[in-house]
Amino acid sequence: MDSSNLSDKAGLLKSAIKGEVDGYTFYNLLAEKSQNREAKKRLEGLRDDEKRHKTILVELYRKHVGGDLGELPEKGIGPLATVFNKGKLKRLKSEMEYINLAIEAELAATKFYLEGSRQTKDPDFRDILQDLSEEENGHYEMLMAEKQAIGGNYYWFDQDHGAPMED
Repeated sequence: MDSSNLSDKAGLLKSAIKGEVDGYTFYNLLAEKSQNREAKKRLEGLRDDEKRHKTILVELYRKHVGGDLGELPEKGIGPLATVFNKGKLKRLKSEMEYINLAIEAELAATKFYLEGSRQTKDPDFRDILQDLSEEENGHYEMLMAEKQAIGGNYYWFDQDHGAPMED
């Protein structure tokens, strides 16, 4: 493996890990604020998925890059780091504003992993990134359904999902 490819993988993985850390922090904050038991459960599920994604990515880093992970970049793969740094999160007032931000973050993660999977020649690395892209897309779809439910389309509540993130 040439050093430029190794450097590209390291950069991609560190950005992805930072994005998952930001996602975990975001969903954890929302879960703590939530007064609705069902919403809290869904947010905790999203939070736990972000934690699991981070674990997968750290393992991928160790396997494909090796060495100490070191410092993560200031910006991850979505809008959340910027929101945290600028204090914008505290200014969000409505549930819809939080959902819109989460939708934007999940869409950015979906695209990031998909693009990363297209750029690598390593089949194991590519498969993991494709899987993460699909999971993030599932989060995006779940949040879109939640947004529609809040907007008066009760499709979300008609779904028969005990745990929306699990098959």
